[in-house]
Amino acid sequence: MNVTQRAMLYILRKKGKTISLFLVVFVIAVFLILCFGVLNGSKKLAREIRTSLGAAFYIRAYTQVSMNDKGEMEVKENDIHITKQETEKIMGTGDIKYCNPINYGFAKSDAIAFIPGDKHTEENNMGKVTALRFSAIAPDFAEETAVLAEGKHITDGDEGKILLSGQLAEANGLSVGDRVTLTHAKLGEAEGRYIDEIAVKTRYVQVEIAGIYERDEEDASGKPTAGIAANKIYASLDVLDGLKESETDVYTGEVDFYITDPSRLNAVTRNVLQLQSIDWTTHFIRTNDFQYSKIADRLASLGDLVKLLLAFGSVAGTAFLTLLLTMRMRGRMQEAGILLAAGISKGRIMAGFLLEVLSVALIALVFSYLVSLPAADFLEHSLFGGLQPNLLRDEAIISGKNGISPIETILKPGLLETLLLYTCQIAVIMASTCVSSIMMIRLQPKEILSKMS
Repeated sequence: MNVTQRAMLYILRKKGKTISLFLVVFVIAVFLILCFGVLNGSKKLAREIRTSLGAAFYIRAYTQVSMNDKGEMEVKENDIHITKQETEKIMGTGDIKYCNPINYGFAKSDAIAFIPGDKHTEENNMGKVTALRFSAIAPDFAEETAVLAEGKHITDGDEGKILLSGQLAEANGLSVGDRVTLTHAKLGEAEGRYIDEIAVKTRYVQVEIAGIYERDEEDASGKPTAGIAANKIYASLDVLDGLKESETDVYTGEVDFYITDPSRLNAVTRNVLQLQSIDWTTHFIRTNDFQYSKIADRLASLGDLVKLLLAFGSVAGTAFLTLLLTMRMRGRMQEAGILLAAGISKGRIMAGFLLEVLSVALIALVFSYLVSLPAADFLEHSLFGGLQPNLLRDEAIISGKNGISPIETILKPGLLETLLLYTCQIAVIMASTCVSSIMMIRLQPKEILSKMS
C-alpha cells in the first residue's frame, strides 16, 4: 500500500481525529483572515478618507445683529465681500483642492408656486437661491441632509442651471430639463406681513432644471415661504449675477475651501490666516474635518487591538495545533513501529503523516475562505458601519452625477492576500507536524515497542 492510500484510509477510518483537526485549522484560519481583514480595512478606510476630499474650511463675514427700538432683533445687511482675486491667493497657500464660493438671494417665477409658509401671499411667493460653483460639495449635500435624486449637480462652468427639491418640482409638474424664467425678489417685512421689497421687476433670467434633490421633511411652522427648506433653489453663480442680486467674481455669502488630507487642515488654515489681503477683523474661518479626527482615533485604537489579537491568536493557535498534532502522533507510536519494522523508510512514514494533515488542512482552508466572506460582511457592518463617511470624490464632483459615494467593501479578503496567508499557515502546519512526529520517528522499532510495553 502506497503512502497516499494509507493516508486516505487513515483519514476515513479515524473520523473523530479528522474532524477535530479540521475544526482547529478551520477556526484558526477564519480568525486570522478576519483579523488581517480588520487591520487592512482600518488602514484602507483611513487612506480612502485622506485621499478624497477629507476636510474643509469656510470663510464668511461676521453678521451684525442688533436690537431696534421695539426690542426686536435685527440682522444688518452684510456688505462685506471676498473677491475672486482673494480666493486665488487663498488657493495659492497650498494643499487646497476646490474653492466653492456662495452667494445668496431670492427669486420668483410665474412657473413656480412655492410651498406655502407662514403668512403666505402671492407677493411673498418666493424661494431662497444659493448660487455656487459646485453643488455636490455644498454643506447640505456633503452632510447628506439633501441628496441628488435625478439629473446632475451644478459644476464649474455651468450657466443658467438650477436644482429644485422633489417636493417643489412635483407640486409644479416640473422635471429635469424643463426651462423656467426667474426674476429677482427680496424678502422683507412690513406691518406684520412678509413682502417683496422689489415691487417693479426689471431683471429676468431663463434657467434649466439640471437636477432634482430630495431632503428630509421639516416643520415649516413660523417660517416664511422663502424660509422653507423645500423652496431652496441651488443655482450656478451666473443666475444671481443675471438678476443683479450679486456681482460677478464678488462673493458676499461664504467661500468654502476643500482639501484632501484632513491631517493638514490646521496647517492650511494657519497659512490662510497669515494673508494680509483679507480683513480678519470682519471675517472668520470655520473648519470641518468631516469627523476625521474622531474616526482616526477609533481606527488607531481598533488597529492596536487587532494587532494584539493577531499576535495572541497566532502564538496560541500554533501552540494548540502543535499540541494536538503531538498527541495525535503519540497515539500512532505502535503504527510507526510496525511500519519501521516492515522496512518502510522514515521519510515515507513522515510523508504519510504530512499528507494526512495537509489533506485535512487544505479542505479546512477552503471552507474557511467561503465562511469568511459572509463573516466579513457582518463584521464590517458591526465595526465600520458607524465609521464610514460618504466621500467627496474628484470624478463625482467634476461630472456632477453624484457628489458623494460610500467606501467600497473593505473587509472582504482578497484572493492574493488570502493565498499568502494560507501559504504561511500551511508552512506552520508542516512545521508543527514535523516537530510533533520527529521525536517518535527518530526512535528504532525496538525502542518504540519497549516504550509501548
